[in-house]
Amino acid sequence: MRTVDFQGTQLSSGQRRRLAEQQQVRSSFINPVLAQQVAQALKVVEARKEQGVKPERIWFVERQETGTLCIAEWMGF
Repeated sequence: MRTVDFQGTQLSSGQRRRLAEQQQVRSSFINPVLAQQVAQALKVVEARKEQGVKPERIWFVERQETGTLCIAEWMGF
């Protein structure tokens, strides 16, 4: 197996500018409160996985119908 190391590579000025823009945009989009809430939620999910608790059912089937949908019935006529 060969290990590849990119420490010695040089970025062009355009690549450096694009990288700086991406880092700036990323930092402005990530709200610290939101990041903290996401981190807490991920910790809770990992803890539930370790305990073997099944995940919550968010999506469920309300009704299951067959046949052709009639637009008039859908509109309430």
